[in-house]
Amino acid sequence: RTRLVILLGALTATGPWAIDMYLPALPALARDLDTTLGAAQGTLSAFFLGMAVGQLVYGPLADRYGRRPPMLAGLALFTVASVACAAATDVGQLWLARLAQALGSCAGIVVARAVARDLYEPLDVAHILSRLMLGTGVAPSLAPLLGAQVLAVAGWRTIFWL
Repeated sequence: RTRLVILLGALTATGPWAIDMYLPALPALARDLDTTLGAAQGTLSAFFLGMAVGQLVYGPLADRYGRRPPMLAGLALFTVASVACAAATDVGQLWLARLAQALGSCAGIVVARAVARDLYEPLDVAHILSRLMLGTGVAPSLAPLLGAQVLAVAGWRTIFWL
């Protein structure tokens, strides 16, 4: 049970980590892509748009096709989009890649919660969901710190490789 909760928590935290880890790199990213800081910050808006849309999509897909196929598809999309973020040569490409990255990452949020509801009794689900939220809650405080360290050592593109 503990391993499953850790796995589901990690899947739930994928999106929040992807949001917050690159925030310290926004000025460097804007300089490197020869764009304004506002345009670079727009990649965050693209991510939030993808998260909103994706959550509407993955729930019905997970109900219709089972939990595994949408989860694997989401993780694959997240991985490919993360590579595209790291390889972006202009801010427009980064906007699209961040949108796709969010569409992939929200599979973890939706499907992990559905799995918890599938496997545990109603009284236990609240306990499990609170543990899943731990990963979501830790990301906003730890991810920017980690992102700043990666930025100092290896540059903004490495954040997306990680």
